Amino acid sequence: MSNFERREQLFSPFFITHNFNMINQSIKEDILYLSIPNQDFSYRIPVERLGNPIDWKVGQKGTEQIVIENVSKWTLQLFTKKVTEGKYVKEFVAIVQENSPNNTINWENTKTAVTLQNKYNWLVETNKTAKNKMTEEEIVESLKKKFNLD
Repeated sequence: MSNFERREQLFSPFFITHNFNMINQSIKEDILYLSIPNQDFSYRIPVERLGNPIDWKVGQKGTEQIVIENVSKWTLQLFTKKVTEGKYVKEFVAIVQENSPNNTINWENTKTAVTLQNKYNWLVETNKTAKNKMTEEEIVESLKKKFNLD
């Protein structure tokens, strides 16, 4: 089973919120401080921006990209740079909902965007050493097909 397939399994219960307490959090002067013990994970996020949605683009600038609308910027920024267990993403979603209860983030789109971005990152990385290299356009097209996007 690939890392991506494991990650997809971890996201299946993405919307179930629990009190995990794996992410340490505190708020000081309207800044949310987040960290995960024994992980290279420490961030500061302005509380007022926590629930702001964005349109996330997957793919290289200057090429055709996949755009997922109305997603959580912070979920994507925090959980697409390297593989992170789904339990941390679920807890972060609960943190956003707790600290920004009136947010307009589309969590289904966010889930799709995180999964899509991580799959894209994996394809780009494995493409570097692949015998038969894919172009950027082929990578994006394969993701569109896999995720039924157009």
